[in-house]
Amino acid sequence: MTSKERVIAAINHQLTDRVPLDGYFRQDVWSMLEVHFGTKDADAIMDELGLDIRYSMMEPSFSFAEKAVPSPWQIPEIGVGRNNLVIQMDNGWLEDEYGICRVPNDAGMYWHYSHHPLAKAGIEEINAYELPDPTLPERYEPVTADVAKWGDEYFTVAELWNLFKSCWELRGFEQYMMDLGSEPQIVETLADRFLEHRIEQSKQLLKCGIDMIVIMGDIAMQNTMMISPAMWRQYFKPRLKTWIEEVRRERDVYFMFHSDGNMEAICEDLIEIGFDIINPIQPESMDVEEIKSRYGDRACLHGTISLQKTLPFGSVDDVADEVRHRVSVIAKGGGLILSPSNTIQPDAPLENILALYDTARSLPVED
Repeated sequence: MTSKERVIAAINHQLTDRVPLDGYFRQDVWSMLEVHFGTKDADAIMDELGLDIRYSMMEPSFSFAEKAVPSPWQIPEIGVGRNNLVIQMDNGWLEDEYGICRVPNDAGMYWHYSHHPLAKAGIEEINAYELPDPTLPERYEPVTADVAKWGDEYFTVAELWNLFKSCWELRGFEQYMMDLGSEPQIVETLADRFLEHRIEQSKQLLKCGIDMIVIMGDIAMQNTMMISPAMWRQYFKPRLKTWIEEVRRERDVYFMFHSDGNMEAICEDLIEIGFDIINPIQPESMDVEEIKSRYGDRACLHGTISLQKTLPFGSVDDVADEVRHRVSVIAKGGGLILSPSNTIQPDAPLENILALYDTARSLPVED
């Protein structure tokens, strides 16, 4: 099977020659793989690992890019686009295209928010706030080029932040959590603005030929959701349903929902409104076999490999054993895309990363 055929078959719960593979890597981890494989050719490294999915990315507007520079910090998502572009401010803040500012943490591995542009805004200011134009062709030309390069052989994906994360990044997390309880008009106004924005971005991505849109952004913590399931159903479920339906009117496309933590309370809802894949099924937070038993015949599971325990702290044999278990139990009959349950961190030994992918490629999937 080609990688694209393998992924589509797994999503549709059909038998595959092997389990489809995916993975997310910090740049410092990726650099380690470059040294190991003796190449900086990203496609060659992905082929060596057996990765079946290719991720494309929208770029910022030309007007933003002219003012911006690549982030001086190798921190994921601190900036915009492939080059992690940011506007460097005199006070050290790094501003993205939405006006959100961040600063690196003390270790320089991640970042803190330093400014939320709508933190003190009322309804009029929220309605007047100018979101980046989602129709500019320069945003999507690289995506079209990626699909042309990968589209026949590989399954192509683009990611967009969900409404919850998009809104709280503009308001600030604490302020937005208070909004959810006491300012429904602000919550609905901002959510509707972002819904329109994300639908247009999604439609543009469809024109590029993307196979799947990932709606991402955490709504859960290690053991429970960040907000009550009832509140999520009130504000976000109907808008996610609209998002999926409006985009699929243009062309059929796969959708994946991503959130770390224990989001089992809304898994049924996600399937109901049209998500094909749920990610990452974090094994420290949810019982992988239980999730497979309850939902695995209606949704494809993505992830499932422990990034808090096995991959960083287990032995090579531990990693191989976990992979064998996932393939024999969770991938049986299709419905699994195997991957670490989040971005691989520098504490994961190289030999464990290689063991994950080498083991998975060697195993047949049972019907």
